[in-house]
Amino acid sequence: MGTPVLSPPVAGDLVAGSSARSASARATALVVGALTGLLGLVGMARLAAGAFEGSMSRFAWTVVLAAMLPWVAYVASRARHGRLSGHRLVLVLGLVVLGSATVWVSVFGPVLALACSLGAFLVIWVSDWPARRPAGEERIVSMEELQREDELD
Repeated sequence: MGTPVLSPPVAGDLVAGSSARSASARATALVVGALTGLLGLVGMARLAAGAFEGSMSRFAWTVVLAAMLPWVAYVASRARHGRLSGHRLVLVLGLVVLGSATVWVSVFGPVLALACSLGAFLVIWVSDWPARRPAGEERIVSMEELQREDELD
């Protein structure tokens, strides 16, 4: 057996041809993830503001911002590292637009905006799952099967 020879990357290959596209796709996903997190922040602020007469106190703003700013950063980074396809990106954008349109509608608006933000995050989260392995590549063997093979020998 000889040593394996690696062929140079082809122009349409994932390694060579998509480095520039990948950077722009990652930037787009980062922006969409940040918008998803910001929708959750605005929805939470509107929901908390409904509990106060007039305006929210500084303590309430501090609590909302302390809870939601890390969420915005997490969703944005998760979207950047995930593999959002074009269809999923459009779905996330649609949920963000729907949530943004409803966040200012009475009391139910912030709840619907938070639900849209959660739905958009779920799409981002599923896109970040590792790729499935092809079937038949590996097989899990139990200890009993190994012991039976030893007994047959």
